[in-house]
Amino acid sequence: MRLIDPLEHALDHAAYAASLTVDQHHLKPSNIQVSNTSLVVSPLPGGPGQWDIALPFDAQAVLFNLRSRRVVADGSGMAGVTGVAKRASAYSGKTTTASLGGHSALSSYGSYNCIYSKAASSLHLSHKVFDSAGDFIVLTDAWIETTSPTTRVLRTWWTNFGSTNKTLNCWGQIAVLG
Repeated sequence: MRLIDPLEHALDHAAYAASLTVDQHHLKPSNIQVSNTSLVVSPLPGGPGQWDIALPFDAQAVLFNLRSRRVVADGSGMAGVTGVAKRASAYSGKTTTASLGGHSALSSYGSYNCIYSKAASSLHLSHKVFDSAGDFIVLTDAWIETTSPTTRVLRTWWTNFGSTNKTLNCWGQIAVLG
């Protein structure tokens, strides 16, 4: 999924004042490419592993799309998670996601979707697909955190359901929505 494509808007703004341009009415979101293949996450009861992704300071909400190494469909479709995260001060515990690429025992190309929501008391926000084997690490939580008077990050927590240390394998894109 390419986050930038569905966020493009039509250029027809006949209903608006002639002095209002498309860029003034529909600002294109900032897109941030991210990857992490070095975070070591301890197994439960340790962790969670924390990965902070730098955001523009004015970020209020982000759409994140993170994928793993696990192939879940013909044509090399990758497992992963897509969700929306907002600022912690007003929206803590409200992140909701859609995850693709569940249990590996279905078949070598088996996959299924699931919706996770912290507001509905989900323990995590993705399938267990974010390590090199694609069987143990899940996205546990995500929110926008202000870490200093001039710094804001998308804070992500990762949990390892395996029995040994696992390394996060994650690539994706963050679209700053507002």
